Amino acid sequence: MRFSSPDSAETAFYAAFEARSLDSMMMVWADDDSIACIHPLAAPLNGRSAVAAGWRSMFEAAGQFQVRVEVAHDIREPQQVIRIVREYLTIGQETEPRPPILATNVYRKDAEGWHMVLHHASPLHVGGTSPTRTPNIVLH
Repeated sequence: MRFSSPDSAETAFYAAFEARSLDSMMMVWADDDSIACIHPLAAPLNGRSAVAAGWRSMFEAAGQFQVRVEVAHDIREPQQVIRIVREYLTIGQETEPRPPILATNVYRKDAEGWHMVLHHASPLHVGGTSPTRTPNIVLH
């Protein structure tokens, strides 16, 4: 499928995610082995076969859910767009979304249009409440 903008590719990505459609999902991704996907708290999946297997596994294990996306940051260049988003998932019969997942989505423009090359998602808060202050960072 040809996406005329990174925005249309991202819309298709989240529609495929909600529909749990592997075929639709893989149409969003670039058609080469330079792609990578990291699901929350999981190891990286590198290349089309691994990315497809990861989504297949997730879709087979998941029940119905809805995803609301909020853009946190957007970096636009002529051939590549990086979007940092908050994903709010509502699963099954739940009435409220779960705590947000922070995701980085990278789209690249090629002769066929815009396609995803990276999706990296992780929980915003791991293991409890969010920090109340910024931790001290030691640089080498």
